[in-house]
Amino acid sequence: MIESKKNLENISSHNTDLYKQDWRLKLDSNENIYGCSNNIISAIKNIPNEEISLYPTYGKLKDKFSEKYKINKDNILFSNGCNEALDLIITAYLENDEEILSLNPTFSMLELYTKINGAKTKYIDYDEKFIFNKNKLEESITQNTKIIYISTPNNPTGELIRPSILEPIIDIHKNILFIIDCTYINFSYSATFEDYIELEEKYDNVAIIKSFSIDFAIAGLRLGVIIANSSIIKNLKKIISPYSVNAISVHCGLSILNDSKRLDEIKELNFKAKEFLAQGLKNAGFEPYPSEANFILCDFKNYNDFYYEKFKKYGVITKKFPKNSSVNSCLRITVPTIGGVKYILELLTKKDVLIFGVEDVIFDDKNSYQKALCQTYSSFINKEITIEEIYQFKKINGINHDFSAIKFLLEKENILLGLDEIIKTYKNLFYNPKIKKEYLIDNDKLLISKEILEELSKKYDLVLFTNRYKNEIEYSLKKYNIDKYFYYCICADDLSENEFKPSPKGVIKILQNCPYKNIKYIGGNIDDIIAANMANIETIATIPPNSDYNKMINNYRHIGAKYILNKINDIEDFIEELENKSENQLA
Repeated sequence: MIESKKNLENISSHNTDLYKQDWRLKLDSNENIYGCSNNIISAIKNIPNEEISLYPTYGKLKDKFSEKYKINKDNILFSNGCNEALDLIITAYLENDEEILSLNPTFSMLELYTKINGAKTKYIDYDEKFIFNKNKLEESITQNTKIIYISTPNNPTGELIRPSILEPIIDIHKNILFIIDCTYINFSYSATFEDYIELEEKYDNVAIIKSFSIDFAIAGLRLGVIIANSSIIKNLKKIISPYSVNAISVHCGLSILNDSKRLDEIKELNFKAKEFLAQGLKNAGFEPYPSEANFILCDFKNYNDFYYEKFKKYGVITKKFPKNSSVNSCLRITVPTIGGVKYILELLTKKDVLIFGVEDVIFDDKNSYQKALCQTYSSFINKEITIEEIYQFKKINGINHDFSAIKFLLEKENILLGLDEIIKTYKNLFYNPKIKKEYLIDNDKLLISKEILEELSKKYDLVLFTNRYKNEIEYSLKKYNIDKYFYYCICADDLSENEFKPSPKGVIKILQNCPYKNIKYIGGNIDDIIAANMANIETIATIPPNSDYNKMINNYRHIGAKYILNKINDIEDFIEELENKSENQLA
């Protein structure tokens, strides 16, 4: 195999959606939800044939842009969106071991382009969220600092960094190239695009970049611009692909420059909806940060994962950040219409929560998960074992982790193995998508009907607690088309060895990370009920299919199950009856 250059070794590929998703509200990419103007649609419909059949020319667009913003034509270069603009400048000016300085967090593509070119990205953390610290920026500049990247308004924080704050830094550090990304500036009421262009006119070490994707709603056309000193533009022309901006984008660009009325309308609509959304988020107890863009970054604290999934299940996609991000408890929400804001705020209303155990509640797992545990043991020794023997050993020895129990049982037979090897064997039997074969997970039998889950989800928020791994539970839920009913799950990936059931730690994590008014736990085995009781949650114990009915009743009563349900598909009526009794008692 031919190897790529070293700089690509630790870089993940950047994947975009292959197909258009049918979201009710697509709020993850900051696209203009109002759509482009009729002028642009008309321009596309009426583009002359020769502009399609011949390579594009950029003179007319450059003339008009120069005239509108009073810029020398030699200082203008059009690009394939803002991404190409940023990539071009970094490629042209950043050498190996030199560094680009920026804020943390900021536009994610910055680090990718820097790494590809073998250079380094140095980030400045905010002392106060999210207020630009001029002194901290200056203190972070070293002899290796070649470029400073400033996004204003910043993506994803939304704060504006005014030209008057930047100018003294630019003036002092004339050996550093300042890239000022103004992609979202047309949504701001505090500064204008022209304000930043003035910086470029005054200083040779400034490059202004801007995409027209967002404000003019032409993300699909990919049109951007670089405004810089003519010597910088000449260098960028050495590496830009010929005709990187297509003829349709050029043709529509001419319409864009005459579209100030449409821009003003969108700006006003965005402002009103943004104020409404910010206030609604505050009223719900969350922390939306001030934004001068067409999005809001909101801190949902511990509830971030829950609401991200709940929004998705109801057709709203927002931007979620990696766990190692400085904004990992935040969602970035593109501001929708007023109607869209109302829909989001409705989804923030707290409901009662039902926690479902998975084993013997959602799925009958005797021939799937339980069988995988037994076969894992037998894979290392010519001896069969029953699931009852494994669970009894766990109970006697106070072991929570199923795989630890198997490890100790094998040690009794003088077979010494690492826990990782046992878990790997189990996964190869139960579910390993890297191995193309039939899996025991496909023997899962759905116990609760989809219709019951659908009805429950209208009134309650549903979450899961399981000993399975995340990819396993996701596979089973999707297979039976019931993943849309659950917003949050604590699974094996979230727990340490001593936190598996019957430890209450998993239930406590749910209590910490899921908003609720009241909460109940529905479990199908002894460990479920013990875990819920230890977390001081009202429990409903269900009788698993094909089990010893009287024995299960006695066991549940012995450990203090508050309620016992014979059939899981009676759960809706059962809970309704409990609630009616509670209301009558209060009355």
